[in-house]
Amino acid sequence: MRELAELVEALLLAGWKSVRVITDHGWLLLPGGLPKAELPKYLADTRWGRCAVLKSTAAAVEAQVVDWRWSNAVRIAVAPGITCFKAGIDYAHGGLSLQECLTPSLRVRRGAAAARVAIEDVSWRGLRCRVRIAGAHQDLRADLRRKPAAADTSIADGGKLVDAGGYASLVVPDDEDLGHAAFVVEVSADGTVVAKQSTTVGGGD
Repeated sequence: MRELAELVEALLLAGWKSVRVITDHGWLLLPGGLPKAELPKYLADTRWGRCAVLKSTAAAVEAQVVDWRWSNAVRIAVAPGITCFKAGIDYAHGGLSLQECLTPSLRVRRGAAAARVAIEDVSWRGLRCRVRIAGAHQDLRADLRRKPAAADTSIADGGKLVDAGGYASLVVPDDEDLGHAAFVVEVSADGTVVAKQSTTVGGGD
């Protein structure tokens, strides 16, 4: 999910007006594990999380049973509700819940701030980075990150607010980062990255 968010963000920062994210099917996601439904192993030829192919000799089972679309001789048992035939599963699909029958669609649009902010200059003196931005910069924070969308990858102690002149001075405290790739990012008050630029810690890029 983080990689997907970073890709969407990169497309918006590159000028795309909106990005639509869709999946091929719905799913169930329950951190900590979906509840388990009982289906004895001797009744099924194959078991997945949300459905199972029953043996031809299987008698009545507690779960809902449907015929396979391509052969009426094949019977499929479907786990009820959001349960699973296997324990310890957080994510599953292939059953008959409402969530699995829907196709999620998410449209992400670029905010107004993203169109008004640009990183004009990045300069280094040792482990100190000076950033100059153009555009509306009120309440913007400059930061240096290994991954632009991940605040927890900051190498500049979370960054600093951009001053009234559009400048921010960032210090990288760990000299082991010298020479490594990073991103200068401008972050709005709500945590959205509105501009980014790749750099090399210490310069030389």
